[in-house]
Amino acid sequence: MKKQVKIWLGLCCLTLFVTFIITACKKENSVSTVTTVPAGKQTVAVYLNDDPVPKFTKVLIDIKYIEVKIDTGKMHHEDDYYNADHDGDNDHHDGDHFGKWDTLSVTPRKYDLLKLKNGMDTLIANGFANVGKITKIRITLGADNSVWTDSAHSDPLPLCDSKPYVYIKVYANSIDSLPGGQHRIRIDFDVAKSIESENGHLCLWPKLKSYSERTTGKIEGKVKPKDAHAQIIAYNLTDTAYAIPEEDGEFQIRGLKPASYNVLYKATSPYMDTTINNVQVQKGTETKLPTITLH
Repeated sequence: MKKQVKIWLGLCCLTLFVTFIITACKKENSVSTVTTVPAGKQTVAVYLNDDPVPKFTKVLIDIKYIEVKIDTGKMHHEDDYYNADHDGDNDHHDGDHFGKWDTLSVTPRKYDLLKLKNGMDTLIANGFANVGKITKIRITLGADNSVWTDSAHSDPLPLCDSKPYVYIKVYANSIDSLPGGQHRIRIDFDVAKSIESENGHLCLWPKLKSYSERTTGKIEGKVKPKDAHAQIIAYNLTDTAYAIPEEDGEFQIRGLKPASYNVLYKATSPYMDTTINNVQVQKGTETKLPTITLH
């Protein structure tokens, strides 16, 4: 029976969204302009985003392929219609009752998730897909995944169930439509829940969900001093999200459902914790908190 590794981890996210060039950007995401989109096609690309994990210095994820499933039918279906489309159905066929898979252009490589934090993104896939409703994303992982505890020590991170496919449902409210037939989809990869212990060894059981900046909000702030090594935890009765500040103390938590949150600044001894209560998060906006100095 698997036992989840219980570590104070930063909220770690994989962010997937639509554009064309492989690049990295901070705070603001740039989306390229497409001059010509072939008839019957839409543009799809995948960005990767993450926040740091205190216990590890690196978390390397081996990405081989990224595909999107498209329902090209003329009839419009609500999200609930696709609940019967089970992961793994007709994996190696062009499609099934619920749609067809399109493979995006990917350069297989390993990505260090911990280099991507507090608003940084990097494009990992791009391409044209058939016009239609995007219902799923499928990521094919390789076997060369690992975690590093310092610059010289690493442990392999095999897939817990040995299956290379990771599926993410895409809902209508998690898609941002952009000019030129582009669509942006963000995927939250919760590393805190994805690294598990199996027979005394770490393994990867990816936990992902889709979200949109249009329908979710952000919390941004700054904490001092650096020596407090604070972790930021935004929570309410239904959701919990984490962040680790940058060297200058700045942090950002993304993909939060509109609601009221408490924000805990969890410090290391001898500094004391501080909490800001009733922080209101609204969809499509960034809530800025005052600079907090821990004592």
